[in-house]
Amino acid sequence: MALHDFSRHATDILIAQMNADPGIPTSNPSVSGWQVPPHPLSEARSANLPPVTEFAIIGSGASGCSVASNLLQNELSGDQRVTVFEARTLTSGATGRNGGQLLTHIPKFYKTYAEAHGKEAAGRIARYALRTVDKMVDIAYSEDLGACEVRKVRDVMAFEDEEGFNAAVSSVRLYEEALSEENDKYSIIDKDSAKKHHQLKNAVGALTATAWAFWPYRLFTGIFQRLLDRYPNRFSIETRTPVLSIDYAPDTDSKYPYILSTPRGKVRASQVFHCCNGFTSHLLPRLQGKIFPYRGTMSLQGLGAQEPNLGSKNLWLFYRPSTYDSRTGILDSKLYYQHQNAVTGEIFCGGGVRRLDGIIKSDDEEVPAETLETLEHFGSKMFDRPASEQKAEGEDTSTPFKHLQAWTGIMGMTPDILPFVGKVPQSVTGRAAEGGEWIAAGYSGYGMPQCWSCGEAIARMALGESKPDWLPEPLLLSEKRLTDGRLSPEAALTYFVSPH
Repeated sequence: MALHDFSRHATDILIAQMNADPGIPTSNPSVSGWQVPPHPLSEARSANLPPVTEFAIIGSGASGCSVASNLLQNELSGDQRVTVFEARTLTSGATGRNGGQLLTHIPKFYKTYAEAHGKEAAGRIARYALRTVDKMVDIAYSEDLGACEVRKVRDVMAFEDEEGFNAAVSSVRLYEEALSEENDKYSIIDKDSAKKHHQLKNAVGALTATAWAFWPYRLFTGIFQRLLDRYPNRFSIETRTPVLSIDYAPDTDSKYPYILSTPRGKVRASQVFHCCNGFTSHLLPRLQGKIFPYRGTMSLQGLGAQEPNLGSKNLWLFYRPSTYDSRTGILDSKLYYQHQNAVTGEIFCGGGVRRLDGIIKSDDEEVPAETLETLEHFGSKMFDRPASEQKAEGEDTSTPFKHLQAWTGIMGMTPDILPFVGKVPQSVTGRAAEGGEWIAAGYSGYGMPQCWSCGEAIARMALGESKPDWLPEPLLLSEKRLTDGRLSPEAALTYFVSPH
């Protein structure tokens, strides 16, 4: 599928959605299976909103958690206060709604990044993602957060079309050539082997590599709990306290020049961190069109009586060509993903078809019926179960999994598929100062191998340290990047409809 397959009306709809104000998170989101049961801190907040704080963090997902952790544990922060503002319950956004997979996405995108930024920069992007994955695993083990169920598995990336498969193989080979330490990490599997060893029904081929699976909500709420226990006098979490606007008034208080307005009152801050991903451009409207919400759907499905539990062994990514039906307005996602809970065997499955007017949205209250129907039948379409595992004669084999729950989540997308990291320039804030606002947002659906490092980087820079060497230059929110054609709506459309 190419951009010309869309009508002018269809592209106008998408571009208008990209340029729209995402607003603040809805107050009654669909219930995520990851957030059941809720953590004891889910509704945490002070009896009275603190009037001032040195560091105000907007968002309590992976990025906000990283900023808080790296500020509090850095001796340069002294006894300065850190406050996290969350519009809803703790870690209730994309981090608490994702696919539960922890792996680098760069190998598949390496060729694209190398062509756009050069091989050296692409290599730095690759190593930064690997660093983040390692950091996350280390934290899970060092903090003894066993509840997050982190485990090493084999990632199976299956492709339904030759063009997409060949492009991925080419990118992975370039990636391995550039990163000697990653050489031979990926195995290439042909069609017959994919069917024989992984029961993949329609795959023309697959790539496999080591990855991790985990329970993201439990990991980050667990970290927040540790931080509150260790820094009770310096750290506070303010849930159900959306930041509605930010003003700059140094003439009334030069130490705390930023004024954050919330439904509970105003808080003054020395520095502000934008870690609200798909909702970022509500508070930074000059970024509208350059970072925008992208709604995805996840489901939780019960394991059929004859289905094996491979939750401690595999996770799956399924790539298929994008298709668009102009008659119905339905766009089929090119990526589906799935993994199992190693304890219960329950299936977490995401992706699915969407109506064109339901993709670039910030509303995660509803679960589209057409998407849910796709996910409920996904397993039977992808897997060819061995004869020994077939159900008894007369039993329905079209839906081997039992639907338990479904929810939507809002990702933050950028047209160049790289996050915005670093100091927010004055041209974006529109305020009469530069240097007090920071951003880590826009992970384009690949937050887990990026968020922690991005949050760490801006925390360290806010404390006066220089940019970490491991943070790639192309991620910085620079004036050059803001005017680059790669951040245009047309660039975003091209990515959405590309075949691979």
